[in-house]
Amino acid sequence: MANNVASPFVGFNVTSSGASDLLIGYVQAVNSLASGISQLIGGRIADKTGKRVRITILFSIVTGVLWLGSAFFQSPTFLAVTFTIITLSIGLYTAGWTSIVGEASEGTGKGIFLAGFAKIASIGGLLALALTTVLTALYPSYTMLYLLSGGFFILSAFVLRGQKEQTVERKISSSSFRTISGLGRFYLVSGFYGVFWGFAWPLFTITTVKIVRMDLFQYSLAQMIAVGSTIAFQPLVGRLVDNHRKGGVFWGRMGLVIYPLAYMLMSAPWHLYVLNVVSGLTNSLLNIAFIAYLYDISPAGERGRFTAEFGLVQGFTTMAGSLVAAAALTVLTVSMSLWWSLAWLYLIAAAGRTIAALLHLKLPYNGEAARRAVFS
Repeated sequence: MANNVASPFVGFNVTSSGASDLLIGYVQAVNSLASGISQLIGGRIADKTGKRVRITILFSIVTGVLWLGSAFFQSPTFLAVTFTIITLSIGLYTAGWTSIVGEASEGTGKGIFLAGFAKIASIGGLLALALTTVLTALYPSYTMLYLLSGGFFILSAFVLRGQKEQTVERKISSSSFRTISGLGRFYLVSGFYGVFWGFAWPLFTITTVKIVRMDLFQYSLAQMIAVGSTIAFQPLVGRLVDNHRKGGVFWGRMGLVIYPLAYMLMSAPWHLYVLNVVSGLTNSLLNIAFIAYLYDISPAGERGRFTAEFGLVQGFTTMAGSLVAAAALTVLTVSMSLWWSLAWLYLIAAAGRTIAALLHLKLPYNGEAARRAVFS
């Protein structure tokens, strides 16, 4: 609930406020990059100290306080700065949380196990977005959303009070992407995909604000539909990922090719509503398949660290892609219309995602689930 009351609306807020294309590109990708940097630090601390619950509680409170403070400042530049600080804090919070879940998944069918947690998180997100949809219909204010997010983050810290720390024996010491089979290639392929994944992010927001001209209520409703669809698909995806790990990873990436093409043709709010009805399948695969694959190839006791490294790889590459797209849009709109500029960039994003998705077929997988992998 805390993470879905305000975070999905920051980019929309900045774009609606008249920010430059580059600032929009930065805001759309900074969440991935800043949280990836701090998550790497937090993941190492969590694995080394074993204080996963304490780290999660502490930075849940810190993040809540930061959201409360940002509610009273709405200029695009200030929002970009405060959102960067908030995502750094969220990264440390996420490091603790993913470390808790990663070690708890040991000895389980990771796809179904992670699908259970993802479903709970999605239900919380759906409740949050249902609340924001009602609030924005009655009182379209970003301030209220930021205040609610701050409150929910602080409340979430109290939910974890009393949770016992896990004792996990490390299976490997001094391991790295160089010594763990398949991990370096997974990072490399994910990084290449990340460039074209992030490439489309600022274009999506600019399309919803400047082409489709959605208001805050319509955008909130679209986000709620997406989360509801994700909840519906997660049980199916959990079983799919456990039985067909490589297939889940591949289709999680290839499925994202449809979004640049769909946004290129989008002209009315209901188009996004329809798209988000089916977006739950790709969202569920992203939430489950890649983390399950990473947990499979990374050693017990160190999953917080390797999850953070994966996040950092994606953070840098998606930021690069987002900024390149924003700069390219600025250049193209000098000589052609906004729609045509977006269309050309969407085609580049779709082509790049397709090529990068095909590279996932070459990823090695030697775990039990590979016996029935679709593309092994």
